[in-house]
Amino acid sequence: MSKQRTFGTNWILSALLIVFITVGCAGKANEPTSAPTTVAAAAASPTAAATEAAAITPTTAPVADKNVLYQDEFTNPASGWPEEKFDNYFVGYHEPEYYHVEISSPNYKTTVFEPTKQIFEDATIQAKVFTVSKKTAATGDFNYGVAFRRSGDQYYAFTISPRTKKWYVLKSSPTALTTVKEGSEASIHDLDAADILRVDTQGANFAFYINDKLVGQITDKDYAKGEVGLYVQTFDATNVHIHFDALSIRAKTRRSPIACVHCSATLQG
Repeated sequence: MSKQRTFGTNWILSALLIVFITVGCAGKANEPTSAPTTVAAAAASPTAAATEAAAITPTTAPVADKNVLYQDEFTNPASGWPEEKFDNYFVGYHEPEYYHVEISSPNYKTTVFEPTKQIFEDATIQAKVFTVSKKTAATGDFNYGVAFRRSGDQYYAFTISPRTKKWYVLKSSPTALTTVKEGSEASIHDLDAADILRVDTQGANFAFYINDKLVGQITDKDYAKGEVGLYVQTFDATNVHIHFDALSIRAKTRRSPIACVHCSATLQG
């Protein structure tokens, strides 16, 4: 009898254990997992994965032009150009995007040179510049432009007069300011409209452009290198206000020809 009771008891316990294991396994089989949900979401949104990949892919930085030696569009007063006021003139930034030079007396001139004081030899110098009519005398002549190869009082300047439609190549020395060459150019704009002045310097040869048109060329070996800056001069005008919109200086190689306006050949550096 005791064996029968023991057998019966063991059978009952075994049956209960089988039921418990079966129910437990069934519960685990029906329990959802997170992995399939994640895979399904990724499969349903292929563009999201592509967008995320693009977001973390670094873009290529623009390559700087190694030929640009200096450039300024005069939008940042911290770039070093002076802001000063004197009896006959003042210079400074005219926000948001100009550098201005104003002269308040006739027969006067002033220059302002690039603040880092770099020395340039062979280069292409270009400036965008115009006269502000509301702050300029209604009558009288004046001129303005770029100065280059400056050392102390020695420099050249290329300037235009918007009222007479004339251009000048000037040469400054400690004792005098002389006109090396001059001419007329009808395409020079009136007041309030910008002109683009360009000078190509290559050794002793210089070429001068107004709005991309070659207007003159000279050869002068006296000043071989120097600083670059801005130039403004009054003749009989009692007040002028000039806005310089941009200035750039680019390297010029000796292989680049300078066109000669007097002949069909070109001048090589």
